Amino acid sequence: MAAVSSPPVSGDSAAAVRGFLQCAIALYQDVFALHHDADGDEQNDSSTTDGPSTAGQRLAVHAAALGDSLEALRAVQPGPDEVDAHPLSTLPGACFKVAQDLMLHLDRVTGELQSNAAFDAISLRDLWSLRDVAALGTRLQALSKKFHDDVDNTFEVRRLPLPDLTPLKQKKDEPQDRDVPPKEEGQEDRGKQKMRRINIVPGDNKFIEVPVKHRPTPDSIVHDYILDTLSYKSMHFREQEVTKAHSKTFEWVFQPLTSTGEETEQMSEHPFSTWLRGDSLGPIYWITGKPGSGKSTLIRFLFDHKATMQRLSSWAAGKPVLTAGFFFWTSGSREQRSQTGLLRSLLHQILSAHPEFAPAAFPDVWKKLKTLTTKERVALQLDWSVADLLEAFQGVMNVVVPKMNVCLFIDGLDEFEGDHTAIIEFFKSLCLGEKGQSIKICLSSRPWAVFQNAFEYAVPNLRLQDLTYNDMYRYMRDKMRQNTHIRHLLKHEPEAGEGLIKATVDKADGVFLWVRLALNEMIRKFDQATGLAGLSAIMQALPAELNDLFHLFFFENQNHDELAEAAVIFGLMNARELVADFIQNDAANALTLWEFAFALKGREDDSAAVAEEVKQTSAATAFERCAMAVSLIMHRFSGLLGIHSPSESSARGLRFADKNEDMSEVREAAARRVTYIHRTVRDWFMEEPGVMDRLVSKTPVDFDPHLRLLRSYILQMKNPLEEVEHHRQLDEWWPGIALAMTHARYVQKDPRHLQRAMVNEVDKTISWYWLRKTDDPYDHWARYGLGPYRIFTIAAPLWQPFLCLATKFGLARYVSEEILARSALEGKLSDQAKELQTAESTPLLAYATEFLCSRNKTIYPLSDPRLVALLLNNQCRINPGPNHPYTDFWTQQPRTPWITVLRHLRDARRRGWIEYYDVDPQGTARWAEIVKLFVEVGGADKKAVVAKDSWDPEITAVGVMELLEETYLAVEMKELVDLMKG
Repeated sequence: MAAVSSPPVSGDSAAAVRGFLQCAIALYQDVFALHHDADGDEQNDSSTTDGPSTAGQRLAVHAAALGDSLEALRAVQPGPDEVDAHPLSTLPGACFKVAQDLMLHLDRVTGELQSNAAFDAISLRDLWSLRDVAALGTRLQALSKKFHDDVDNTFEVRRLPLPDLTPLKQKKDEPQDRDVPPKEEGQEDRGKQKMRRINIVPGDNKFIEVPVKHRPTPDSIVHDYILDTLSYKSMHFREQEVTKAHSKTFEWVFQPLTSTGEETEQMSEHPFSTWLRGDSLGPIYWITGKPGSGKSTLIRFLFDHKATMQRLSSWAAGKPVLTAGFFFWTSGSREQRSQTGLLRSLLHQILSAHPEFAPAAFPDVWKKLKTLTTKERVALQLDWSVADLLEAFQGVMNVVVPKMNVCLFIDGLDEFEGDHTAIIEFFKSLCLGEKGQSIKICLSSRPWAVFQNAFEYAVPNLRLQDLTYNDMYRYMRDKMRQNTHIRHLLKHEPEAGEGLIKATVDKADGVFLWVRLALNEMIRKFDQATGLAGLSAIMQALPAELNDLFHLFFFENQNHDELAEAAVIFGLMNARELVADFIQNDAANALTLWEFAFALKGREDDSAAVAEEVKQTSAATAFERCAMAVSLIMHRFSGLLGIHSPSESSARGLRFADKNEDMSEVREAAARRVTYIHRTVRDWFMEEPGVMDRLVSKTPVDFDPHLRLLRSYILQMKNPLEEVEHHRQLDEWWPGIALAMTHARYVQKDPRHLQRAMVNEVDKTISWYWLRKTDDPYDHWARYGLGPYRIFTIAAPLWQPFLCLATKFGLARYVSEEILARSALEGKLSDQAKELQTAESTPLLAYATEFLCSRNKTIYPLSDPRLVALLLNNQCRINPGPNHPYTDFWTQQPRTPWITVLRHLRDARRRGWIEYYDVDPQGTARWAEIVKLFVEVGGADKKAVVAKDSWDPEITAVGVMELLEETYLAVEMKELVDLMKG
């Protein structure tokens, strides 16, 4: 559920919210206690009160109090003429919705009380399920946190016993994504031994059948398959982007320390080296430090250094040592900041180095893969959950630890997107018991309270900013010497030079990033005429705090036009993060130079995107485009953005091939990713008060980052760096298509009405590449984005596949304009073209509602009421209405879009895709609005009947709505029942 993003409430609204939360929490606690009574448990503290004793009396008291709080909330709801965000987006609006649902619950209980004099706790349990109670507690806790007030200090949801809330009727093998597809030929015989025919006499027509012996899949193939499913494209991005330590930086961690005793000078090693060598300091070491002090660089240094392995070998005392590392990155993809990404990466590293442990990690999967044929293995899709990965990791540790020692290096715990306490406990649990003697974990994080409480006095640790003075001094001295003129000054004015370096390092106060940025600025502004004194003046003028330094570089050192260009770059980066996260393409989270190259220019490239033909780009053109992008990015962000190679092997300094050379270096440069150089930079842009607003104010009024990136995709396809090739491998183009179509959906500013032309150009360009089957009039690349080939062989033809695909991607404005344009041309179509327009094809309305209640495992958006309304209001030959009969693509059964909607709702209830007390504007409120549109605007058949299937019996349209109301008792569902019956 999306969090309720509400502004602070005050006055009457605050009083109404507080009153409701107090009433609702008291009701929740009593209902929870009554459930205990029904189970025969001893009464707990929440059920021992001086008030009414029977279940009915207690709930009657709550009903009266809740009724008053409901009226108070109603009084502070926005009026019908007020234009504002969705009411559920406000805290009073969310509370009002939950209050209405609770009143429906209490009304049902009241009705039972009037008809059943023996109503008791057991009767209540039958009316008010434990799943419902659990959801209520969670929802009230979330609303209380949003209120930021001490509503009830004793309120605690975690004590609710939830052993298993999965519905008993829900089968484990039920399909999760769509209806069951039809059986393939021979599928009903699966499980039987396969036979093959052998000719008895050559040339004769007599055959015998003999059993086919299936050979087990080789271990190496199974191992490689598992590794492939664990990997993800951004798995090594962060480690590659972390700055490598400057020469001799951090060497102190492995060098002897000198301490003076009473009589002699004694030598000892750094505590970290001692920790690596043995068990005396415990299994966990914590590295902390200020933002920008170099923690990630240190972790990479330690992870890669041969001295680390030497000391770990001493600790292992003859046993092999296994090392693995992970770098959390809050600016990266979802996997780079999640527990699933952590576990997948660690498992991949361990199993890559030691394939023999794979059967222990995934015993069931291993056995299954050993028995599958190549075709079955290719069709298999493994989706790793956190529970699966935790079990696998534990399985690996169980077999690894007796045979070898393990050391993990984990950077950036503060950048983990989740419960920090939980991730701390996860790492601590790895070291419990005897395993702690064979496992070491080096962790790094900012000095946040949650980490200080866990590690500061419990494990050995170091504060990095206290130990890097000499490193920063050496870094600055060496970098200054790289400039010929400054090196000459340092040689002839050594005292002044040393004073300048020391003053700069002192001002940095342990923040390595500050030294790096300040030095870049000093060298950029260096003037031979002023010498070292001028450099000192430049340094003295720089602010000491990082945020102030960013402000100086970004806002004060650039004029209005330069800030507008910077705002464009920032908008493009933000737009890509949003889209890549939505479609879960972790490799596309950061834009490449080649993507920037076609997104930075204005109207000239808009025209080229539509008018140009496909041609391989030349090295000279690629050089010019990439150089322009690099120059603009570096100048407008003053070094706050970095350009990183996609592979460690090509991570040398950025340069381009000469015009006459081949394209290999240009392709490598074009693929480089543009990212923030440090988390503090991104945090400043995103979280520092006033920065985002100022950037928005500097953005050109007609600029839309999503439209630019849609255009960029088209121009990349029209200017390929590789030799042009026509083929039918849609998988090669699909990631880019998904990005482009999703960017198209987010377009808002389009004063020149370019979206439709650009989207159509995506279709035209891919169609140009597509190696079409001339004997198939329905052949089109977009068809294969709607379903697998094996279904097309038996499904009704799709005669407008790209428009269907655009509908699935939620392109409301594009679909509207395209329907109007195609309808206008209807009379000009040839008879042959009209024959292709079969009525059996799945209509646009069905695609628009395919993800009505859930977008489980899909790149497509939830069904949009605006798009549905558009389709219902523009019914025509190419867009028939909700009662139009068609043949279902997957099951080959007769359907209508309205029947499909009803099936979605029935299935969503069974699969648990509908939430109780749903206050997400994109949840129940959204799909309920779509159902209303079908009935009120589209004239959907209220007497429609949904046929039975493998899980549910036959049911009427009214029955579906009543089933939902009975299950959830939500105000939206009650309104739908009234609408259907009315």
